[in-house]
Amino acid sequence: MASYKTEKTLRVHEGVGKVIKFEEQMCAMETLRLWEEEESGAVVGMLHFSAQFRNGYMMFYLNSADHPVRIRDEGGRSVKVKGLHIPLEPDRRVERSHSMNEKNQGRRKSDASKLITGAKIEFASENEKVEFIGMVTQVQRQMIEGLQEMR
Repeated sequence: MASYKTEKTLRVHEGVGKVIKFEEQMCAMETLRLWEEEESGAVVGMLHFSAQFRNGYMMFYLNSADHPVRIRDEGGRSVKVKGLHIPLEPDRRVERSHSMNEKNQGRRKSDASKLITGAKIEFASENEKVEFIGMVTQVQRQMIEGLQEMR
């Protein structure tokens, strides 16, 4: 669907721990690609991880009704992407607790450190950022239910 040049992508830590944790660079000079799954209509964002962070791609649905992502303009060439649910270890799903409650939504506290829940993406230009935000706005007009979480 589209490609956007990026300068770097950093892991964003949420909660109290974000104050003491350093920013981890996940991706360097890469291309953020958007793909549409023809059978489901889902749109996938995809960035190649830096080799020193992890092998493979950071992939996430932009229009999942079950796990919606939020994009926030940070000014300049940067956006924050929140609501991600990407396991740090490839090809492994994060285990769910047997007891569900509203406070932890079924996740154990230790699971949060095993997930990428947010990212700060710095685009190569402000124009690339503006185009990406516009595309996300357009794509999120039709949210898709029942999509499996990315691995």
